[in-house]
Amino acid sequence: MAGQRAAAAGPWPGRGHASGRSAMSAATAAPQATRVPEGAWRVAAVLAITQVVHWGSMFYAFSILMPAIAAETGWPRGMVVGAFSAGLLVQAGVALGVGPMLDRLGPRTVMTAGSVLAGLGLWLAGRVESLWQLYAVWAGIGAVMAATLYEAAFTAVAAAFGRAAMRPGIALVTFAGGLASTIFWPLAAWLVADLGWRTACTVLALANLACALPHAAALPGRAPPPRPGMAAGDLSLGTVCRQARFWGLAFVNGAIGFVSAVIGVHLVPLVGERGLGGAAPLLAGLLGVAQVAGRVIEFGGGKHWPLRTVGLVSLLALAPASVLLAWGNGVAAMACAIAVYGLANGIMTIVRGALPAQLFGTGHYGAISSALAAPGALARAAGPVAAGWLWAWSGGYAMPVALLAVLSLLAALALAAAVPPRS
Repeated sequence: MAGQRAAAAGPWPGRGHASGRSAMSAATAAPQATRVPEGAWRVAAVLAITQVVHWGSMFYAFSILMPAIAAETGWPRGMVVGAFSAGLLVQAGVALGVGPMLDRLGPRTVMTAGSVLAGLGLWLAGRVESLWQLYAVWAGIGAVMAATLYEAAFTAVAAAFGRAAMRPGIALVTFAGGLASTIFWPLAAWLVADLGWRTACTVLALANLACALPHAAALPGRAPPPRPGMAAGDLSLGTVCRQARFWGLAFVNGAIGFVSAVIGVHLVPLVGERGLGGAAPLLAGLLGVAQVAGRVIEFGGGKHWPLRTVGLVSLLALAPASVLLAWGNGVAAMACAIAVYGLANGIMTIVRGALPAQLFGTGHYGAISSALAAPGALARAAGPVAAGWLWAWSGGYAMPVALLAVLSLLAALALAAAVPPRS
């Protein structure tokens, strides 16, 4: 009988076998050793590589392309940056439609098509001649982000590993993804300096197009429908949206998206405001290292700690880190704050990817995780603008960064309420 149940799961392990109560227990209990399905690590390895390319070229490279675009065209930098923000807004809206597609068509189809469209979008980005074209192209790239970045990749991991075993798979994918800025900031800078930003976009387009081949070869296909008579414990998006815990997790995603966007955009000027501009490159580099270190810690020790505990500790750690960033002085204080923030934020990426599967199952993971990601995408678009306004209004970074501490504490309360401890 056990063998028949395993066979029924097919390439989507864990689909339709666990009740909502057992899912809640899985999120609050220490993980147990679980056999990883055959071929799952191959899926994670492919995604680890392609996520570096997709994040590096569509997200991080823009900060390198932006000044070059503004310098050649004469468009105001603020207007150029607005194209990127528009793309993030489009990503948030399109994610609600891409999620169900991931469940119906499978990650292989959606992510392969996404890689091809990402290549087309970046190729077109290098050929824009007017500001409206830049906005149109980057809106298209934003839509493609919903089909190629973490939410889509996590759906593939859930399909390959199953509910019980997917946590280390997500850790591996995000560990590699954390290196995207480290690799693509200098790579994009070299391409722009030697070839110009338009040719650089073409090179980045080819890199994204190349990702289509491993996606087509290695990612899981369409999920099989549940067999008649099988207990369907996986919850649909419509059912989940009527539960308070879904909205609690949505708030957590929005808060983390806001915090990470503010730090990502304003960290260097914040350090400069403390009179440490000469140390800004070193401190900014520490952020990426700390995020990767957090994911390594989770990969190695996650099997010993419940997701709820890991998430709460990480969110609570963000609050003192934000306070130290807001009012600390000196390289040591800034380095300590950035290291703690990076560790916590790196771990939270894994927690946010694994919790939906633990709580709601993997049968509709694509739709649910994409819906949960939408508030984060909106917050990433709004966060830097809001922080800039608060900086101008208050005359410094203390107030906007202190707000991050408040948001982190509220997110911890929301997570505690959404995933109560096992009685």
